[in-house]
Amino acid sequence: MAIATIGTVSAPGSLSDILKDYYIGPLQEQLNNEVMVLQMFEKAKISWAGRQGVVPVHVGRNSGVAFKAENTDLEAAGSQTVKRLTFEAAYLYGRFEVTGPAIAAAAKGGTASFIGALEMEMDKLKDDVRNQADRTLTSGGRVVGFICERADNAGANAWNFRGDFSKIGTAVSDAAGTLGVRVVDCSNAQLGALASYEFVSAEVECTAVSAVDGTITITDLDSSGIDAGYAGAVVISDQGVAAVDAFDNQPTGIYGNLGYVSLFGVDRGSDDNTATELQSVVLTTSETTGGGLVDLTLARMQETIDNVSMTSGMEPDVILMNPIDRAKYIGLITGTVQMNAQGSAQKGDGGFLGLSYAGIPIKAARHVDRGIMLFLNTKCWKLAVLEDGKFADLDGSVLARKADRDSWEGFYKWYYNHYCYRPNAQAVLTGWAY
Repeated sequence: MAIATIGTVSAPGSLSDILKDYYIGPLQEQLNNEVMVLQMFEKAKISWAGRQGVVPVHVGRNSGVAFKAENTDLEAAGSQTVKRLTFEAAYLYGRFEVTGPAIAAAAKGGTASFIGALEMEMDKLKDDVRNQADRTLTSGGRVVGFICERADNAGANAWNFRGDFSKIGTAVSDAAGTLGVRVVDCSNAQLGALASYEFVSAEVECTAVSAVDGTITITDLDSSGIDAGYAGAVVISDQGVAAVDAFDNQPTGIYGNLGYVSLFGVDRGSDDNTATELQSVVLTTSETTGGGLVDLTLARMQETIDNVSMTSGMEPDVILMNPIDRAKYIGLITGTVQMNAQGSAQKGDGGFLGLSYAGIPIKAARHVDRGIMLFLNTKCWKLAVLEDGKFADLDGSVLARKADRDSWEGFYKWYYNHYCYRPNAQAVLTGWAY
């Protein structure tokens, strides 16, 4: 018997399904193991102060630069402004167990047994760990997505939401239907404008989640700062809820890196003009107040890229979106696709091998949530590894015998976090109609 779990241990299952007498071909994989977003991020060499990672970022120029008249005093001396991002590694574990009889049965199978118990459990466990890592790379931590104005005909307290419905739904359920949340106004409604990056209001209650309607129900939210053309990052603030406490053990995902009020301890709000250079570009498809949700447009995508260029002088090198949302973009570009039917008969193909916008490749990633398009400059993202993923070597052995059982177990561990040192070179475009 065997199990393979992430973080927790469940009752042992059975290996009988893979210990038959005869097999035709290898194990046929039925699970989606694509982890494309994770593969884009490179390891970073950073200074670890014990369990903390420390990254200096340049956020301000020397103010002592000015034109002067002849024989006048020079400008007062200034200095460069540097902030320190400080974060801790998150600890991801995967645990497996195999019994003595299962190992013996696999070993005795010879050529008829296509896979051994240990190979099955250990190799597939690594896939499970990377799958979990890819999911938390987008929505890890307490920032789970974005809202954009009240939803039409869905109740006075229903807000359009684009993000990790499964995560916030689990939290609402664990909180017995009343989950404390806060909203960050992180929208850049106008070209080149700064966002406030402040909480819109005090803690309010999320009481319902509907992935079908694309809404969450939030009571008593001050709507003065969140309306059409604006986007607010949804932060779960409740304490003492099992699911929420587990979120604190996760690394900070893309949503948190781009949408939270601070970036690893550095305030980036505009009210007190702290480190506004660390603000990201966050836009919705709705461009005017009270306009309601509108469809994705090529013009709005261009405006998003232009905002990134205005704020950072850089451009995205990849655009990520959910595979289901690709049809929206394909519908936008079909009018620009021309067919040459002259000459001999040609093959017809109604699909596309690759998509791009303005030369920037568009990639479909299953862990990017629906209704969100991420414009990323991947050179500015780092996977900061405190310890590489590996099976724990317990006194020279990966396997440890369980007391009072003919059973052996081990676990896989990976200590890391991910951060963006140039958030102003990244953008979120969200809120279009499904």
